[in-house]
Amino acid sequence: MRTGNEAGMAHVSDQYMISVLRPFVAATGPVLGGLRDADPFRLGRLARRRAIQLENAPSDPAPEPPARTRVQKVRRGVRTFRHRALDRLATSRLPGTPRWSVMSPEERDDWWVGRVGRFTSAIASIPGIGGALARRLPVSDILGLAAQGLVVCAIAGEHGVTTRDDQVRLLGTVLFGRDLRPGEYGDPHAEGVERDARDLTGELSTGTPEPHDGKLRALARAVWRMGRSLFALHEELDRRPQGRWWWRTLANVPVVGALASYKSERSGLKRAARRAAALASQGGSGRAGG
Repeated sequence: MRTGNEAGMAHVSDQYMISVLRPFVAATGPVLGGLRDADPFRLGRLARRRAIQLENAPSDPAPEPPARTRVQKVRRGVRTFRHRALDRLATSRLPGTPRWSVMSPEERDDWWVGRVGRFTSAIASIPGIGGALARRLPVSDILGLAAQGLVVCAIAGEHGVTTRDDQVRLLGTVLFGRDLRPGEYGDPHAEGVERDARDLTGELSTGTPEPHDGKLRALARAVWRMGRSLFALHEELDRRPQGRWWWRTLANVPVVGALASYKSERSGLKRAARRAAALASQGGSGRAGG
């Protein structure tokens, strides 16, 4: 619960913050699904296929006949190398693999931090991702906000905090240090919320098949829009988890500034993740319902 002084310092009303966070949370479903399934090299598909092969393989397979010619030896060597690589992949930490199904929530938390952080860093390197607007707004802040918000919601889901308003409360606490009570402000599934969420997800919400690279572009645009929506709370942005002070200082230095900015955002993302996991494991900073 905020004290009177903290409430007086708030520049953004609770109602307005909730109106911004609800569509963001509603949009995280297809976006996190896309991030989870994004597989540029089809590694996840290969891993799942190999895992099924291993499950159905006989426990005592017949030995292969000996290779007699050089060509046979080369083919066997290639086949052995491929099987070993696929066996290693089948036990990797990818959604849909047997390894994923037995991972602890903490291990999945770490996976989400890595996946979201790498993806938003990749978006930052795409020229003109936000069009002309990107040249007038701080790209690192927008993508940093998107990354922190997405990681908080992903971690909430891994810890069983799944209702929209519970995730809104968690976002308010982790990102802005606010004790929000969204249950006092309307329906989290209202048509206006759904409409705004569709505007954020764009092509991802249509459910129409598209080429893999097209889906990645749609995902990048959706993440940018989601970060931009949170930027509407710019008066509260100083409260969000920040990176180490030395990275923030170096971010203003020419040449090394880009690397320092990346390191700072990664550090802030990990802090947000730890805070979200701690609160979510306690029930999401209270139950809001919805």
